[in-house]
Amino acid sequence: MTSQDILFVGDLHGCLQPLETLLQQANFQPDRHRLICVGDTLNRGPDSLGVLRLLRSLGASAVRGNHEESLLEATQAPEYPDWFDPEDFCPDVMAAADRDEWLEWIASWPLFIEEQDWLVVHAGLHPHLAPEQTPAKFLTRVRICDALGRLPREWDGHLRNAPEGFAPWHHFYQGEKLVVYGHWARQGFHRTPKTLCLDGGCVHGRELIGWWHQKDELVRVPSPYKRKKRHRP
Repeated sequence: MTSQDILFVGDLHGCLQPLETLLQQANFQPDRHRLICVGDTLNRGPDSLGVLRLLRSLGASAVRGNHEESLLEATQAPEYPDWFDPEDFCPDVMAAADRDEWLEWIASWPLFIEEQDWLVVHAGLHPHLAPEQTPAKFLTRVRICDALGRLPREWDGHLRNAPEGFAPWHHFYQGEKLVVYGHWARQGFHRTPKTLCLDGGCVHGRELIGWWHQKDELVRVPSPYKRKKRHRP
């Protein structure tokens, strides 16, 4: 199996039905193809547990996003943080009898996956640090930064209001490999010569996006959910 057999898919956020539709539309065959998710596979949507079950049954790979990181942070703490409500954050996963097995599997996911001509990460890359030297918070949460890789102290999520000297992280990317990422529903599908954002905002009522590496072909599925107000970053 080579990188030519890969279907990348954007932020799922527990949207099982659109994922099933996308795989069918893409004619995805687990014995011939490889499925890689860009992170944020769970939370906010209606069926996080169903998404996890399907991904594992297909032998899919995924990188951890900020929602996976938050889930692990909360469940690995001596007691739940004040911000975490198990009846609101991935409630189906939290209520599952085999919850610990799912959490262990999620914890085994890497922060990035790198092969010869591409790298997949949830949010983005630091302008100067190698991925393995970059803090998890940056890899899973960056949208804008400055030329030194500093994150803004305050930002409302609108590029027109970005602080002076700050720009999308991909503005500073100088690497040779294609970086496939998600995390930025407000930006949506976005492509530069060396970066590709697949977050179509499916859970917010827009679309789920997949991308075939070999054919350089997009697979786009409209969201069946009611359009929601987008969350701040």
